[in-house]
Amino acid sequence: MALLSALSRTGSVTAAAASAGMSQPAASAMLKQLEARLGFDLFTRARRRLSLTANGRALLPEIENALGALDSLGRMAEGMRIGRTRRLVIGAVPAVGASILPEAMQSLREEQPGLSVVVRAGTAVDVINMAAEQRIDLGVILGPASNEYVGVRHLASLKLCCAMPRGHRLAASKGIAIETLAGEQYIGHSRHLPVGALTAQHLEAAGFEFAPAVEITQFSAACAFAESGAGIAVVDGLSAIYAQRRGLAAPPLLIDGELPLNLVWPLSLGLGGVAKRLADRLAADVLRLTSASAPSRGSRRGSSTA
Repeated sequence: MALLSALSRTGSVTAAAASAGMSQPAASAMLKQLEARLGFDLFTRARRRLSLTANGRALLPEIENALGALDSLGRMAEGMRIGRTRRLVIGAVPAVGASILPEAMQSLREEQPGLSVVVRAGTAVDVINMAAEQRIDLGVILGPASNEYVGVRHLASLKLCCAMPRGHRLAASKGIAIETLAGEQYIGHSRHLPVGALTAQHLEAAGFEFAPAVEITQFSAACAFAESGAGIAVVDGLSAIYAQRRGLAAPPLLIDGELPLNLVWPLSLGLGGVAKRLADRLAADVLRLTSASAPSRGSRRGSSTA
């Protein structure tokens, strides 16, 4: 697995072999044996560089997860050897990892010296599956969590916001109407993601086409494109906190819909004491942060200063 991971990064058997601590002939032989065992090719060679086949690309995420799990297992065993056994495994969507999780986690670690923490990022579906499969102690997701093997706690309902440079003509608006957004170049999440689905739903309900100038799948990319002047980035309320920390303005999008922010955990294992303390800290932090950035009660649809 280490050899395949290195090959995907380097495109070279020689470089991958060195990374995995093997000789080049041994690495080549191992690859041939693996492909023979699997019954399909993992790489194709073009211009003296190896590239993953479709099957190889499909296997790579599982390989990376398995390598991460093995490394985590090794560190857990080492912790047991030296008498440190407290360990918390967190799953989170990236926006959570860049906003509320670091401070809450650091506060918990100050309270719990020696606590070992593993953070696994992924989509909401990834995190829910990690919880169902008991691979995490606690997960934080955007969107609903419907899985019979997963416990759920609602943390907050997040508004969509419009991130843009502070010099943008709309940056001082108390809110951006959906009609205003439709008339602008905007950066939108893909429709299959919660933010993109909610954006598309309200644009189309108002009679406009969902047609982002730039379509992305990561909140950080949306903020980077907005920072460069490519357009207004439509992001969730937690990503808006990240955007503001980068110096962007992030007025709310004036729609009725919101996104649920939920905690999930393995239902059969329950929520452990340390995980529960982290859950309570996250709940308090998200309430404080979203309340501080909330628009005034008078801000409603159609009140943007376009």
